[in-house]
Amino acid sequence: MSTPQDLLAITHACVVTVDAVGTIVNDATIVVGADRKIRAIAAGALDHTAPTVIDAKGGIVMPGMINAHTHMGMTLFRGLGDDMNLEDFLGRLMPAEIAVLSHDAVVAGTELAALESLLGGITTALDMYYLPDAALEVAARSGLRIHCGPNLLESDGPEPLPIAKRMAWANEWLTDSKKREQELSLPNGFDSLNWLSPHSTYLLGEEHLNQISALAKQHGAHIHVHAAETVGEMSLVSKRHNGRTPIQVLADTQLLTNAVLAHGVHLNDADIAMIAQHGATVTHCPASNYKLASGTARIVELHKQGVNVALGTDGPASGNDIDLWLAMRLAGYVQKTATSDPTVLPALDVLRMATINGAKALHIDHLVGSLEVGKYADLVVLDAFSPSLTPVFDPHVAVVAAAGRGDVCHVVVHGQIVVRDRKALNINAAAVVDRVNKLTPVILASVARN
Repeated sequence: MSTPQDLLAITHACVVTVDAVGTIVNDATIVVGADRKIRAIAAGALDHTAPTVIDAKGGIVMPGMINAHTHMGMTLFRGLGDDMNLEDFLGRLMPAEIAVLSHDAVVAGTELAALESLLGGITTALDMYYLPDAALEVAARSGLRIHCGPNLLESDGPEPLPIAKRMAWANEWLTDSKKREQELSLPNGFDSLNWLSPHSTYLLGEEHLNQISALAKQHGAHIHVHAAETVGEMSLVSKRHNGRTPIQVLADTQLLTNAVLAHGVHLNDADIAMIAQHGATVTHCPASNYKLASGTARIVELHKQGVNVALGTDGPASGNDIDLWLAMRLAGYVQKTATSDPTVLPALDVLRMATINGAKALHIDHLVGSLEVGKYADLVVLDAFSPSLTPVFDPHVAVVAAAGRGDVCHVVVHGQIVVRDRKALNINAAAVVDRVNKLTPVILASVARN
């Protein structure tokens, strides 16, 4: 009987597993089997039949990071609305989006975002943007795992559909999701298309929120929604929804259960209790929140109440880049300052926010998010000889407080190498950059007209 063929082996690794107890395995070997899952992790050498071997040379190997809230196509508008609050930023951005976005434009912007993500150690993204078919096209060829669904709002957008037709489209999207996953050869079992993205409770009235809730229940779909990002939003929602907070509105319309709530900056104690009760996730986006002066989220209080908190970058038009290393730093440092307590959010807790907590938010923590036998191989190999990662006394601290995008040498998604020696294997970087640069004059002209 022939020995089953392994796909990949990684040797001489300091494995940061992010498992339930934060296990670290030094001088370890990871073997990825033919089913793309981790077959073995152990100290020392292991027998394997893998044709491809990556020598980590003593460097840190960690789970791929999960960006639990982003707008990938917004790379097209990076830097277009700086030094503004959220309301002014959206006032400038949305007319430009309506003027220039097409399927091909969103593909270009999303592929640029995929390139940036993979080179920076992000292996999965929860995307909320227009024309989500464009994101699927990029996912299918880039190797980045993208979860997405129809973006639902009552105002105009690049998809010139009134809300009733948007709802019909959303129903078709969910009905065909499994078939489309197969057609695009997306990994089975990840439910990556089974999402609805109601934009917010300030751009949707209760009638439409209830319709979205009913549609989600019909298909067993997941919800990804902006909530409690700014003081201005809180005021708009209160006026539109009879004095309620966004969290109260989502709970009343039965959209809160297991939802992903982007931002969650302005939450009162009752909001936090409701989020915990409904098992929702808050995705903290510190770079965007601090840049837009939106406020400081109550991350420590959310943790105390048992709320799952993940990390996101928000869109690169507001956060300016897709960098979860920066998000980890900001998340930890600002909470220590806000609470006047340097012991809150230790490094492993912050690393969980960028990995396994994101997997929980996407309902895939049984598949990825930590390096454990039986899970799919989504992992990042960091440079063993990086000056900023020398010396390493505590690998968790090194990852959260010292590592950066420039330290990412290799990236594996679903058992396949997608970045090797700092180069993306499935994306032509020069061509992607050129396509986006050619769109810049059109974007500037649209802004000038508005």
